[in-house]
Amino acid sequence: MDKRIQIWNILHDGEITAVSDELSNSLKISINIPYLRRRVKPLGDSFILTIEGLKDFAFYNFDKKSESLKEVIETGSPEILSTDSESMPVRITTTLGELILDFEDIHISLDTGEKIEFDIIEKIFQEYWTEWKTKSKKKPRD
Repeated sequence: MDKRIQIWNILHDGEITAVSDELSNSLKISINIPYLRRRVKPLGDSFILTIEGLKDFAFYNFDKKSESLKEVIETGSPEILSTDSESMPVRITTTLGELILDFEDIHISLDTGEKIEFDIIEKIFQEYWTEWKTKSKKKPRD
């Protein structure tokens, strides 16, 4: 699957906590997701997605009204739930509405500034959920 789309399912449960200028052809989005981020050194709690070649960017609340994502973040942090998209534009369901993005490329960095490859995030995602499933299958001791 296209990493530009798959990253949104990998970062599910993450909160969108900041967004750069929405009127540019590039965009930075901060995703706070401590349960994955703490597995990568140096210590931090967020990933920064840099979206380039932005063609479309919109956020719709549950009443289907267009809103500025910056304004939405001022009152709450939309949590990423999932995407069913298989091609661009990607439609991301959040706890506060739907984020729609159409873009050319995406780069990921840590909140401390270091770049990180998609494959590393995908690997720590798989490791986390494998461990979680193993722990949830263990029977409690009497």
